[in-house]
Amino acid sequence: MSDSRQCAVCNRREWSFVLVVGILALAVTSVPYALGAARATEGRVFGGFVFALEDCYSYLAKMRQGAQGAWLFHIAYTSEPHMGTLFFPFHLILGKIAALVPFGSLTARMVWVYHAARWVFGLGLLLTVYRFLAAFTAHVAVRKVAWLMVTFGGGLGWLVVALGQSDWLGFPPLDFILPEGFTFLVLYAFPHIALGRTLLLWGILFLLRVWGAKQQISNIKYQIPRVGRAALVGLSWFLMGLIVPFYVPVAWAVMGAAWVVLCVRRRRIAWREALLAAVPVLISAPVVGYSLWAFNSDPVYKVWSAQNLILSPHPLHYLAAYGASLLLAAFAVRDAWRGERPAWLALAWVGVVPFLVYLPFNLQRRLVEGVQVPLSLLAAWGLVKISNLKSRIPNLRRWLVVGVVLIVLSLTNVLIVAGNTLVLRWHSAPIYRDAAEVAALDWLSGQVESDDVVLTSYETGNYLPARVWARVFVGHGPETVDFDQKKSQAARFFSSTRADDEWRRQFLEEYGIDYVFWGPNERKLGKFVPYGASYLQPVYEEMPDYAIFEVEQ
Repeated sequence: MSDSRQCAVCNRREWSFVLVVGILALAVTSVPYALGAARATEGRVFGGFVFALEDCYSYLAKMRQGAQGAWLFHIAYTSEPHMGTLFFPFHLILGKIAALVPFGSLTARMVWVYHAARWVFGLGLLLTVYRFLAAFTAHVAVRKVAWLMVTFGGGLGWLVVALGQSDWLGFPPLDFILPEGFTFLVLYAFPHIALGRTLLLWGILFLLRVWGAKQQISNIKYQIPRVGRAALVGLSWFLMGLIVPFYVPVAWAVMGAAWVVLCVRRRRIAWREALLAAVPVLISAPVVGYSLWAFNSDPVYKVWSAQNLILSPHPLHYLAAYGASLLLAAFAVRDAWRGERPAWLALAWVGVVPFLVYLPFNLQRRLVEGVQVPLSLLAAWGLVKISNLKSRIPNLRRWLVVGVVLIVLSLTNVLIVAGNTLVLRWHSAPIYRDAAEVAALDWLSGQVESDDVVLTSYETGNYLPARVWARVFVGHGPETVDFDQKKSQAARFFSSTRADDEWRRQFLEEYGIDYVFWGPNERKLGKFVPYGASYLQPVYEEMPDYAIFEVEQ
């Protein structure tokens, strides 16, 4: 292919390509959000998100804590008292930035700041990915195709869905739900993962310089001693760990696998490289140690950890997600192993992931973090190699082959964006919120203290902390202690037949509940009418749909 010329470093034309296409990619991911905001009406308020809503509303709740002065994170989705921790500093800081914006309501400002961060850190990730790829191959065509695979690519989940198997082997296709595995989902909704992955990749680039691998990070000769460079690796991964702590062991695993491969290639034990690798481990280890301590010393965090099960599905799901890329990558293994640049690290990274995702760990499938980048490098290398096998094929036709592969790998993301856009026409919850509900929550926001507990249905409880600095009894699967039990207890409270006033009194006292929110979601749980309860004092009424009651102690 004519664009497969070799280039030691990225030139201005390449960066222009990455910048323009990267902005286009982020614009595509923003279409549902822009349309969602544009279609809001006087009676239906756009919540700011169209994808992974339970988690995204929880991110707003964390931002609100930061906006209202908190530097330590508290779980807003459980009634039990617990200690503040250093978790989620990314969202706390975004909240503080939102508090400085001089216009609009705080919730609106938080949504705008969140999406601004999605753009800033998403574009930063895409630039980093291209720089990362350029360190491993001098072929411009390979790194461009690999970058496009990372930016737009998914797996064959669309085919699984088209065959009517959306719950195949008891699980949805991974490329619909796993941002750690697919960069497009990160660009779509998760700026903290974008920053975390950026730091992961830069740490690996610095590591290669520490080890003296032949790769080009810049034209400047660094005059930093090897130990200093190793400290940069550790600092990158320490900062990454503050954002997502368990990404640090992933980085260690990649480094360990790379060291083993390095020893095999040199046919001796690389003692110096092992000692230098200990530096980033020591620097980044405290964030892992702190996380382990917090999740084991506080009972509330311990339950959260136990409930936060993100396990790996049947291995065939990984094959559906990555099989096409693995098949193409097979054609590049030999060249990657023998090449002057350290593409062998890509082989090591891809090779260690199957072991990571089935470790006895409650977040198994999230340990796939970042592997799409080295896998896409190898797949693009193989694809370009295949397309060049027959030199008589016209160059345009070769690029058409590449284009077809890219389209096939991108169809899942087309379905996601199109589906999220089409659903906006119905103004349905939880994407849209009733304006009367928003008014009631905003009123409550001015009355509560940060440690007050509000009883709601799960549906209301998931959104309430995004607008109110208070805790809810139930509202988030992993973060609500004893989620299933509490969801059942909330339903029992609002039922007119499953509970009596004596049980309700004891229930409210046991969990320290201060307010009861009563709206359409709560009415769906039963026919209990709070106005008849002597222990509930009405403090807000927007008849006939919404009321708030203060619990008399």
